[in-house]
Amino acid sequence: MASLYLLAFLCLALVPAQAASSTDESGEFTRLLGLLEQRLQLMQDVAAYKYANHIAVENKQREKVVLASAMADARQQQLAPASVEAFFRLQIELAKTVQKSWLERWRAEGRVAQTTDGMADLNHDIRPQLIALGAQLVAQIPLVLSELQVINRFDEHLRAINAAITSPFINSTMKGELLQSLLQVRRLAPRDNSVLANILNSGVLRVGTTGDYAPFSLLDRPSGQYSGIDIDLAGQLAASLGVELQLVATSWPSLMADLRANKYDVGMSGISRTLARQRRAFFSTAYSTGGKTPIARCDAVAHLNSLNKIDQAGVRVIVNPGGTNEKFVRQNIKHAEIIVYPDNTSIFAELIARHADVMITDAIEVELQHHLHPELCATMPDELFSHVEKAYLMAQDIALKEYVDAWLRELERSGALKAAFSSYLE
Repeated sequence: MASLYLLAFLCLALVPAQAASSTDESGEFTRLLGLLEQRLQLMQDVAAYKYANHIAVENKQREKVVLASAMADARQQQLAPASVEAFFRLQIELAKTVQKSWLERWRAEGRVAQTTDGMADLNHDIRPQLIALGAQLVAQIPLVLSELQVINRFDEHLRAINAAITSPFINSTMKGELLQSLLQVRRLAPRDNSVLANILNSGVLRVGTTGDYAPFSLLDRPSGQYSGIDIDLAGQLAASLGVELQLVATSWPSLMADLRANKYDVGMSGISRTLARQRRAFFSTAYSTGGKTPIARCDAVAHLNSLNKIDQAGVRVIVNPGGTNEKFVRQNIKHAEIIVYPDNTSIFAELIARHADVMITDAIEVELQHHLHPELCATMPDELFSHVEKAYLMAQDIALKEYVDAWLRELERSGALKAAFSSYLE
């Protein structure tokens, strides 16, 4: 079967491009369709191997690998990764349709599963071909985007894809969906092309910071001056790039929206790495680890030294809106009163003034507030409700992420990172 596939591929490669499509002057679209056809034809070999080895068609882990590889290839080709991901998701669904159809046909025919002797091996023979075809597909897409986006040639392209895809299990509707998905692939926007390059070209690093989260970022409103661990480190990052630092005000509720709107390049404000944020942005490696823990007036510690005691009617839990503190409280506090307090710079004064009983926040903030206000204490010292990693938030530019990660490694090796923390916590 593998030898027949190779023969068919060689024959396809020798067909003159102009004979395949009168509208495809360069032959690039024909080559793209040829790659799609080759990928689908390989599904018969995949199905045969799975039939012989009693392997399920669906493999979610493998699908994740294919999609991750496609998106990585997309970035190299300056294509929007999300649009390429959607195109490959459809290819995966079509591939599963073809595999299932072959298996159903063979079962209906009463075909006995063959031994794997002489059969193309899924891991050593077929998947390497699929990986290579995937990379070739992504590399071919930029060569055909301009042609595909000519509106009055849609019908011609549809006829071409109907003729090129010959699998008996892919109908005209599926082929139309494949073309529509291909039409949705987009090039990276100029800004997304390289955030790092834009920073270097502009001579300015824009750092988004909330200014309300000591010891990482705190704004003195009368003077308009920021201070904190991340403010100091932001200056060092800008200096390492040889550019000026511009601090951009953001907030916890608008943190992700401001990043998407290109209001800043890197978020530095004691930002917790979460899966929800990770889906839409890149994070640096973690530069601080900790977790959520409660803080209250020292005279109330005995009454608030467990989550069960805190989550009781009559207890007032205060929280700042829009971040991981509020998310934790909403998920875990069901009986106590929740007080949402919008000003994180004065929220601890509410505890001191007895307007609230307890706050659940990051351990590093609890440590700082106890240092600043000895009347406030950790109610569960050395105990954490969760594991939290602080990292720097940025647009999905791998060049920028790799630079920031390398810079953090150098800070850690030199002791500068530890010194930045010590200056605010000791």
